[in-house]
Amino acid sequence: MRRITTLTIGIIMLFTSFSFALDVNTTGKYLEKKELDEWGILALYSCGTDVKDKTLEKVDESQVTTDYEAYMMGAIPKGEDVSDYAQKIIKAQGENGKFADYIDGTGEDLINGHIWGIISLYAANKENYDKEKALEWLKENQNEDGGFSVFTGMDYSDVDLTAMGLIAYSILGLNENSEEVKSALAFIDENLDKKETCEGIAYYILARTKLGLEVDSSLHNKLLKYKLKDGSFKHLRSNSKGNYMATWHGILALVDYENRFSVFTKLHNLNRFKDIKKGDRSYDEITSLVNKN
Repeated sequence: MRRITTLTIGIIMLFTSFSFALDVNTTGKYLEKKELDEWGILALYSCGTDVKDKTLEKVDESQVTTDYEAYMMGAIPKGEDVSDYAQKIIKAQGENGKFADYIDGTGEDLINGHIWGIISLYAANKENYDKEKALEWLKENQNEDGGFSVFTGMDYSDVDLTAMGLIAYSILGLNENSEEVKSALAFIDENLDKKETCEGIAYYILARTKLGLEVDSSLHNKLLKYKLKDGSFKHLRSNSKGNYMATWHGILALVDYENRFSVFTKLHNLNRFKDIKKGDRSYDEITSLVNKN
């Protein structure tokens, strides 16, 4: 009886892994046909695609801090040296702790510029900035309802941005026992269905994974309702066609859910594996264990 039960469990696990591989493979093929930016490259990298030869447009002439932060999310998987970009972001941190809207250190309006400064520098493993001030600024700009707004001074909180804020909180050392994290989680739980989008669900999965929290299968199943037969994801359930942005969100969340570790942690740990390379015996097992802490 025990042998039969073990065999049954093994078959179920094998089928589940096979189904996941088919899901990701279909979505990956959809993305491959599109003109990729840094986010599409990151999504393909997350599911094991070699992205070293993918084209990524440089942002050297840009004055917008988020352009550099976003660029790094595609450049790191490609194996590029992002030290210069990281230093520009670090120099853009003001005395109040905020990563400025512009690379010259000006601009106090964009909360996502601050959040992605924290995430991109973590991904690059270039964290020689004032984390204490960065955390304090983030806390000060969290709304009373627990969420984060797109712009400073706004009371209207955004589900997607709140999930991004949770990723930043995790990077800066907060966990599920922190009051700020509790209130942000509560805000998303209360508002996710009211303001439901593929991207919102995806970012919530990414946030819970980065925090080391369980991602309920119902959340995963809710995300899959946005997936179409061609592998794409749609922005709203009412949409009949998928789109590029929803799709890269979807694949990042699917892979995080399956791996049970964050793609941002995977990027952060890249330089820890200098003595082994992909293709070496037990590479996948070793890197997976490290990424799961």
